[in-house]
Amino acid sequence: MTNRFYYSASTYIGEWMSNDRRYHERLAYAAKDETSDAEGTKCLVEAATYYKVIRTFKITGENPRLLAAYELLKKIERPEDVEDAVQRVEAFAEDLRNVYGQTPLSAASKFLWMRFRSPVVIYDSIASGRLKNYSYKGRGYRNYVEIWSNKYREFEAEIGQACNELKDFKKFTLAREVSDDSLTEWTNSQWFK
Repeated sequence: MTNRFYYSASTYIGEWMSNDRRYHERLAYAAKDETSDAEGTKCLVEAATYYKVIRTFKITGENPRLLAAYELLKKIERPEDVEDAVQRVEAFAEDLRNVYGQTPLSAASKFLWMRFRSPVVIYDSIASGRLKNYSYKGRGYRNYVEIWSNKYREFEAEIGQACNELKDFKKFTLAREVSDDSLTEWTNSQWFK
């Protein structure tokens, strides 16, 4: 196995502990009745700022920034599978375009991932740039997910092994206080991998 999978797994546990976990807890579909519009909108702004997609969203009227995006996000039901997730990401991006004037595909995938995690695949410029080495020609989200999924399956065993080994050195990570059961649940999950 190459070192890149170990590095990626150890880096992502830090990312999950410091940012994504908090975003997911507030934006999760399961928390929809517990999170106020103000809290959800604030969290969406924080996530959009952190992931550098906030510039895509112009301020509209007197409402708080991303309130319209949060209201749209709340209406989306959990995707049943990858195909359903692709359709929901594309539709959400189009709905966001209708409000903000641009098609924020990356933001739509990130917001839906924060809401549901799997089976949503995050679209970002770094991954799409790497996938151009493997026949991705920038032909939309569906094509991106197809090629991303093929590459993931190619390395799935190695990714899984790297994620499973995180528990062996968790004391050196931000997850040091997390129970072994919780850490194992995360690292064995499809969304983490």
